[in-house]
Amino acid sequence: MQSTSPVELADQVSRRRAIAVAIAAAVFLIIQIVTRPVFNTEPETARHLSRAIMWALNAAALLLLLFTGGGLMQRKEIRVLVNDEVTRAHSRSAIVIGYWSSMIIAMGLYAIAGDGYTAREAIYLIVTPSVCLALFVFSWLELRAHRDA
Repeated sequence: MQSTSPVELADQVSRRRAIAVAIAAAVFLIIQIVTRPVFNTEPETARHLSRAIMWALNAAALLLLLFTGGGLMQRKEIRVLVNDEVTRAHSRSAIVIGYWSSMIIAMGLYAIAGDGYTAREAIYLIVTPSVCLALFVFSWLELRAHRDA
């Protein structure tokens, strides 16, 4: 059996991470489209609140993934290779895109919504697409870098 070098292993992890980030963002987005946890006409129940709390935890976990680059369970030598300068630049670019998309969405909601949304609904409408867009941008940049390498 041939052993792989740390560089080859880091390359594999990096490719898998880019695909996993895109899948995670897509699954998160699909779940939000289907369940819409904050847009509920029924009275607030424990089930309704648990959906909203799970949404917040999922969004926070995805933001943490974007911020750290993932791979926290990898050996340090692999993690250093996976989260190189190019990946950190991609992460910064994705965070900038996420920030600006959240600002544009927030200003759009302000312009068109008036008093039509609660604070929880507005936050949901801002955070969900912004997080997904940032993750998709990060994944796209990473996959493009691997393709061009």
